[in-house]
Amino acid sequence: MSNKKTPLQVVPPMETEQPVELTRIVPKGSIRLVFWGLRIYIVVMLILVIIGFSRGLH
Repeated sequence: MSNKKTPLQVVPPMETEQPVELTRIVPKGSIRLVFWGLRIYIVVMLILVIIGFSRGLH
């Protein structure tokens, strides 16, 4: 019985890799509304934080 271990190759060699084409997904329908809602929520929270800091400094 041999104790020699063969190395595992987890990642393929660089020569065989193909570049991956990335495309941007455009949200549609209700997903677009959810994203706009998140943007509005973030802006409102930033405004409230600014108001809170300005009142707290006095």
